[in-house]
Formats: sequence, structure tokens, C-alpha cells
Amino acid sequence: MVKIRADIKDGISNEVKKRIAEIAEYNKLNLGVANDTIPEAHPRYNATPSEKIFEGINNQYIIMGRDRPRGIFSGYGGKGNSHCGSIDIVAGMSGMMARVVDKRGNLVSTDKSPELDAARIYVSQRTEIDKNFNLPAGMVGSPTPRSGIAIKADGVRIIARDGIKLVTGTDEYNSQGVKLDAISGIDLIAGGIDEDMQPLVKGNNLEIALREIIELVNDLNGIVLSMQKNYFQLLISLQAHTHISPPGVTGGPCSPAPLLAGQIINQYYKLASSVGDLLTHQTNSVKASITYTYPFGDGYINSIYNHTN
Repeated sequence: MVKIRADIKDGISNEVKKRIAEIAEYNKLNLGVANDTIPEAHPRYNATPSEKIFEGINNQYIIMGRDRPRGIFSGYGGKGNSHCGSIDIVAGMSGMMARVVDKRGNLVSTDKSPELDAARIYVSQRTEIDKNFNLPAGMVGSPTPRSGIAIKADGVRIIARDGIKLVTGTDEYNSQGVKLDAISGIDLIAGGIDEDMQPLVKGNNLEIALREIIELVNDLNGIVLSMQKNYFQLLISLQAHTHISPPGVTGGPCSPAPLLAGQIINQYYKLASSVGDLLTHQTNSVKASITYTYPFGDGYINSIYNHTN
């Protein structure tokens, strides 16, 4: 595990460094314990006239402006479009790379960065959310322009005391006034790679399908056991059969053994019945396959909309 220093002074201005050096009791007075103030790099945000900014003193911002995921020319705001208002909440702008001055001590201005900002909630009326945050298209795709919300941090937790719902396709039109013709699903993409995306399994249908498959296997087992029993009976009859020679005839053909002839005829009927059972079983297997393993089946085990890798 990488160890991170608790008190980092990289990138702070010379003025703050001088003030720290002048305070003899700095370690006692400025440790930041109990949420007291602490000197640290607080970047100077590269603001534009259309943005209203609320900022704290520990590198946290609420920026109300137009669609701008990065620098002033990024997003639909950078293109000069209207109807692209945004609210950007950033805690830790530029993350561990936060700077007030460069290596030469010159003041620098900082832009937002989807890669560097430590924790961020980005809300935009019109944006290209996947492109802005380097997200794969997955099965849902990356339609643009759309309104969008992105939540990004090292760890994201959504916590509910009751329940959590991920719901798509609730409205007839999207935020741009475009009629929605298809339902978009939900993609669960681990590692940021959308290769080998597969449908999520519908648990109830899968449970029913497995039970039916097991029942079909048991039926087949019963059919085979019945055929084996009949075959054993035939072998027993063959092993014990005898021939009756007509009186006064030697070296000529003999009549079939009465017991064997009866057993063979009986086995013909039983085997014919088993063949019928096998054909019925084959039909049932095909029906089960169509019902559960094809998208047009009533009990298709996969979700049409939701996928994961």
C-alpha cells in the first residue's frame, strides 16, 4: 500500500511559506487538528465571466457556469452553445498535483480535469458525458448531446436505508426534446473496458430453465433404464433358450424356442414404446431450448437491456 503524507506543503505560495517560517510555534498552532485551519495548496481557478464560483479555503469549489469539463474551450460552453448550464462540485482540484505556483514561484491558474480532480460531481444540461470522462460506449452507447451527471472519485458509494433503483426509459422525450424510440439498458463495466459485454441473467427464468432441464435429464435417464431392463430380459431369454427337434429328424433345422420367440415379440413392443418416449423427449428438449436460450423465447434467461463484462 502506498503511504501518503498527512501534511503536504507542495505547491503553496512563497508568501505562505514565509508566513509559516515566521511562526515559531507553527507546529503547535497550525496542525489542522480538530478541523482547524491548515496551510495547503489552494489552486487559483481559471474562471470565466459566465461562471459563478463558491470556494472554500481547502481546495473545494462549487462552480456554476456552462458545460465545461476541462479548460475554457472544452464542452458545449467552449463551443459557444446555449442551453448547456452546468453545476460542478469539486473537492481537491488537480488532486495531489494541486499548485498555486510553479517551480519558479510564478502564480499559475488551474482548469478542471476529469483525470486529476480528486472527487467531483458534474451536472450539465447539455454535454458529452462519456467523452468528457473517457468512458467506453458499452452496449448502451454514447448518444450526444444529452444532459448528464457524472460522479467520480477514488471510491464511490451509493447508500440507501430502504432500496436503490437503477431505472432507464422513464420518459417519452429526452432533455433535448428528442423522442426516445428505444429503451436503453444498464451497463456494468469493470476496469473501464467494454470488451466481452454479455447480457445479465434473469434469475427467475434461469431457475425455471434449470429445473426443467434437470427434469428432462431425469426423464431421459428413466427411458434409458427402461431400455436397459428390457435388453437384460432379452439376454436372459437368449441365454436360457432351447430348441425342440421334431421326432425322427436329425441334422435339419429346428423350430425356434417358444420361450425366446415370445420374449422377443414382447421386447419389440417395449423397444417401440421406448423409441416413442425418446422422440417425445427430443421434442421437449427442443421446446425448452427455444423457450429459455433464444431471445424470442417466453422465458429467455438473459436480459435484453442490461449487460456486464
